[in-house]
Amino acid sequence: MNYIEPIKKELEENLHKFSQLFILIGKGNRETPRYFNLKEIDPINKTLKIGSTQQSNLFFIINYGNKINSFIDSNDFWQQFKEFRTSFLLENYPTIDTQ
Repeated sequence: MNYIEPIKKELEENLHKFSQLFILIGKGNRETPRYFNLKEIDPINKTLKIGSTQQSNLFFIINYGNKINSFIDSNDFWQQFKEFRTSFLLENYPTIDTQ
């Protein structure tokens, strides 16, 4: 199951926002979007919380509603998101360390 494609637009919008914020006012690695990860899956409200593993107040919520109609395997989602996030940063914000 490709989890990223149905929510790609929302992921890109949010990653752009956090990447631009990091470039403007980042004070260190704690704010970098390269540390964003899947934080929570809420199957009742059909939302995903994606946020920093370094700074708890840096996160965004994706409503996957009718876009993903199956159980979300967190391990599969994480692997797909990690690849997407790295490609996104390399393509759009190559100055942000993506290691």
